[in-house]
Amino acid sequence: MERTVKQVADQVGLPERTVRYYDRIGLVSPRSRSGAGYRLYGPEEQGKLRFVRQAKGLGLSLEDIRGLMAAAERGCCGEVVPELDRLLEEKIAEIDVQLAGLVAFRERLEAFRAGRDAGCGCQRPGTAFCGCLDSAPPRQ
Repeated sequence: MERTVKQVADQVGLPERTVRYYDRIGLVSPRSRSGAGYRLYGPEEQGKLRFVRQAKGLGLSLEDIRGLMAAAERGCCGEVVPELDRLLEEKIAEIDVQLAGLVAFRERLEAFRAGRDAGCGCQRPGTAFCGCLDSAPPRQ
């Protein structure tokens, strides 16, 4: 059964404008057009849109997804799975770096809070504006 953009968007859980965008960039194409010119998507295109939605949910880029889809369209699950594993390993490594950065940032915030004077720094001579943050460490 063929569906319009609105119908397929509702079916796969994507906004209509996203379905149109994926069509515009060639990630998925309508199977045909109705007499009135509406894009019509069949079950395969719906499956591709679900695939894209799920891959985006895993944090993959559209270029990464394009490569996975190309392998899947060739019928090469033997290519898709190892490539997906590689991409997921990269994502996990990126997240580990981000987490380490966040932990370090949290530690800087805690150290600043613990080490700052309880009072306001505005009373220091030569302070033209609020000096409460003068001893704050710069972000690295």
